[in-house]
Amino acid sequence: MKKMFLAAAAMAMSLPGVAQAAATVTINFSGTTAVPSNNDFQSQLSGLGLNAYTALGASLIANGPVSLTFEFLGSESGYSDTFSTGSGVTYTESSWLENHFAAPILIGTTYFAGGDLKNFLNFTTSGVGSGGANATVGDEGFGIFLSRGMTSGSSTNVFYLGFDDQISKTDDNHDDFIVRVTVNSPVPEPSTWAMLLFGFGVVGFALRRRVSRTASFA
Repeated sequence: MKKMFLAAAAMAMSLPGVAQAAATVTINFSGTTAVPSNNDFQSQLSGLGLNAYTALGASLIANGPVSLTFEFLGSESGYSDTFSTGSGVTYTESSWLENHFAAPILIGTTYFAGGDLKNFLNFTTSGVGSGGANATVGDEGFGIFLSRGMTSGSSTNVFYLGFDDQISKTDDNHDDFIVRVTVNSPVPEPSTWAMLLFGFGVVGFALRRRVSRTASFA
């Protein structure tokens, strides 16, 4: 009986979409910059323990299938900037100054199969052609805020992004659109739950049959 339960547990963990480890994202970078005083949200970021950021050449790597939840925290821009994902989650800010650190606005939640998040997480701006530029992970305009002492290769289940839509200008502070990302283990798809329940049903039937046969020989 014990062997059957162990077999069922092993089968459940091997099914696609069933998390086998804590979901995290690894942040890789070669250099950091202190969050400047002209970042309109410096004090709020500092209150979260974030006093630096990385941008050019950085990477975000999901350690496996993950569920990503995005929240809009603030923006300071003369353009309309948009945060979007490769799965269709999107949100556009259109006010020159918004501060939602006290009450974040939910942008959406999406599934990501794992690996490099470059070109999956994106910022775009209406200012392209007027000094503004779009950005994805690893571009100079795509900032990743860091806590004091964080080293490259650190893994986390919460990270913060900041967009700079005019990276060539003097206002290089990555406060044009700030997003918080929370990483969770993905919820199994309905088809996965069906397979899981079917598997346990088979095990349960086998156990009942075994008990029945044992009783008949008693």
